[in-house]
Amino acid sequence: MAKFETQRLPGAPLERGTVRDGTKLIDWLNAQKLHNNVVIRLNGRELEDDFDITYRLRNSDFLKVFDQPEGGVGKLITSIIKPVTKVLSSLLGNNQKTPSTSISTGESANNELTGQTNKARLYKGRPNIYGQVRAYPDLIQEALFEYKDDTKYITEWFEVGYGKYTISSVRYSESNLGNLAGASYSIYQPGDSLGDIETGYMFDDVDNEEVPGLNESASFPAQTATTTAPESVSFSSNEITAIVLSNDDNFSYFEALAVPHPVTFSVNATWNVNGSSTTKTVTGSGNITYSVDNTGDDSVSRTTFVIGDITGEFTSLPSDAVINNTLFTLNDQTPLVIGPALSPIDSTQVWVHVLVQLGATSGTTKYRISLWQVDSWNNAIPGTTETSDYFFENNYQVTTKNFRTTHKFTPAAGNGRYAITIQRLDNSNDGNVVTLAAIHAVNIRQGVVYPDDTTIRVTIKGDNDSNSNREQKYNVLAQRNVISYDLSTGQIDYTLRASRSFADAVLNEWVDIGNQDAARLDLVALYGISASLSDPQLGYFDYTFSDATQSLGERIQIICNAARVNLNWVGDVMTFWRDEAVSYPDAVFARSNMFWDEYKVAYSMSLPGGYNGVTLDYTDPTTNEKAYIYLQIDENGITEVGDATSNANQISLSGSSNLVQARDRAYLEARKILYSRITMTAKVLESTQVMRGTVVQCPDMYDNEQQTGYLKGRDGDVFQTSEIIDFSLGDMWVVMTDSDGNYRGRWRAYAVDNSPRAFSATADQFALNIYDGSLVQSPSRYFIATDSELNSTLWRVDSAKPNGDDTQTLTLTEYSDSIYS
Repeated sequence: MAKFETQRLPGAPLERGTVRDGTKLIDWLNAQKLHNNVVIRLNGRELEDDFDITYRLRNSDFLKVFDQPEGGVGKLITSIIKPVTKVLSSLLGNNQKTPSTSISTGESANNELTGQTNKARLYKGRPNIYGQVRAYPDLIQEALFEYKDDTKYITEWFEVGYGKYTISSVRYSESNLGNLAGASYSIYQPGDSLGDIETGYMFDDVDNEEVPGLNESASFPAQTATTTAPESVSFSSNEITAIVLSNDDNFSYFEALAVPHPVTFSVNATWNVNGSSTTKTVTGSGNITYSVDNTGDDSVSRTTFVIGDITGEFTSLPSDAVINNTLFTLNDQTPLVIGPALSPIDSTQVWVHVLVQLGATSGTTKYRISLWQVDSWNNAIPGTTETSDYFFENNYQVTTKNFRTTHKFTPAAGNGRYAITIQRLDNSNDGNVVTLAAIHAVNIRQGVVYPDDTTIRVTIKGDNDSNSNREQKYNVLAQRNVISYDLSTGQIDYTLRASRSFADAVLNEWVDIGNQDAARLDLVALYGISASLSDPQLGYFDYTFSDATQSLGERIQIICNAARVNLNWVGDVMTFWRDEAVSYPDAVFARSNMFWDEYKVAYSMSLPGGYNGVTLDYTDPTTNEKAYIYLQIDENGITEVGDATSNANQISLSGSSNLVQARDRAYLEARKILYSRITMTAKVLESTQVMRGTVVQCPDMYDNEQQTGYLKGRDGDVFQTSEIIDFSLGDMWVVMTDSDGNYRGRWRAYAVDNSPRAFSATADQFALNIYDGSLVQSPSRYFIATDSELNSTLWRVDSAKPNGDDTQTLTLTEYSDSIYS
């Protein structure tokens, strides 16, 4: 027998089973009730659009079907199954799910900023929101509706995000949810009990089906099939088994029916009456309980029918009657019955939604709902059938009255897949209409608790006459509650509080989400930067992480970037620095500890990169859409304009949702283009690792106006130098390093009479390293130049590569206070 695997829902367990040899692929697919988008593989090969799906499955065939409801990357089943589009048309009707919502979407709707909607993002990371975000929560199950007091109420469950959130401003699109009729919501924080959750899955082959009355039988002629040459017809244990050629008459119609299915039949039989042989046509009624196509060794396809529960004339045949292979006729007896509709999943409950419309002169109606459990082949499981009759009456008989009812069944057979039928037991007319609106397979999840997630339940009135739910646009203002750090005590505060601080986001992501040791963060530097910001908005971070594959380091850098902060590793500790003005350089290098090899200076005659402007996008906090800042750079400096320049530096500031922060970053990038146009590569003698982002003082090796050397001694305010100092260049200034090589300050320098290798400066007292060729090998250094020349020797370190021999190769960009003013 052929084998199959079906993936009904992404993440759901695989359905596995076997298919009888000779079964047509189309017939099997038709019985599976698949969605519009599927991927079908036969023996490992994906079926092309022109594949002949009348193909009969054979022993050792392996069929794999990926069902992708309302989205995904599967091919259209209407394209793959071109020859039988009409057969499957009933599978592709409208349903409760929203066509535009893709369950496989990777990015959170919170970050999309255009066309936001609620999505089910299976296989993707849970929303991990920081700061304050207008969030479009993720769907965590299909919408489920029921009729109460003749009104449809739709209940939907959403995940706001991982962690605890302060929730406010609950809306549908731009309208407060409270303004919508019948709308209500409940918010559940991590650890709260959600109680019992009803999880429903709609039957795809039911969508507002009108149930015909008994008087409409003429409009629904029964199907019939007959042959005068059946292969065989036999009777045993109150069952008839008939084998016919598959291509005879209309037997393929009956073979494709879900079973059990009521029919009448006719056969030819012979028996003895008073010693004489009598042959005649005999009729009876029963249910087709089994049917299958088989291809024999002669390559001829035959269909086997088994009919049980037989009643009628046939049951009165004498025991010696012989059924002749000269006639077999089937007639469909259920033209007035809607169904059976088959459940897509196992469930413990079935909800059947029915609409009744009774006019002023059509005061009553009666209908019957039947259900039974089916096996993996959709065959009825004996003893599981349940039937319920319902009666409605318009007592007023003055105006039309509608009855909208959800019939909830908990079948005695228990958990399983069910088939459902509905039929009217009386006549119908234009003012007396019964409609099967929809059916749900429902499971009850009891005592649900999400220990780590904030969820929300929304209930809203729906369209009573339609199963197509409008596009979900529920949104909330969510502010993350996180841990923090107290600079004054040096302790982490693990109390969760609402915060928009990038520093709190870094700490929470590292400790709470990443499960890393807080000791590996330089919290003093991190929170020191946060505390130093002139406006708290410069340190806001409002963003949703949703990519489960994104590394912790990437997430930390995204958080920091919004606040112009970068990170470095010092050993196994992550430390932080902000791209901002500094009061003094972190290190001073002189020609005495620089090398000519690898040295290079580059100057951009035009604006770096050819940029003539900056375009920066961020999230507008009012509209929750992208907003832009456009800056132009020309001979007049930097100006804000209404549109992007022809060659603008494009910057997307993830996590920024305030104008103060966005404008601050845009102007920083524009001033860098204008004031940082020189780059340098320098190899220096330095055993201590120079960190990226630090500002260093480093001379141009070709520029003699930048005078450097090392100190040979000090007497009061007079400093002896290793080189002759030229004071003819203008007013001179000096910077010096102490015995530890640290920058000590910047002072005005004066010439010393009769001492060309000396200068005078009113510097504070600090220890010096004086080279002696023995104990002191690294002397204190000086750097003398005019004010403007001295300023031009300041650089920001882009990278520092240790060479393994106490030297490092630095890549530097020009530093200027004008970048930050």
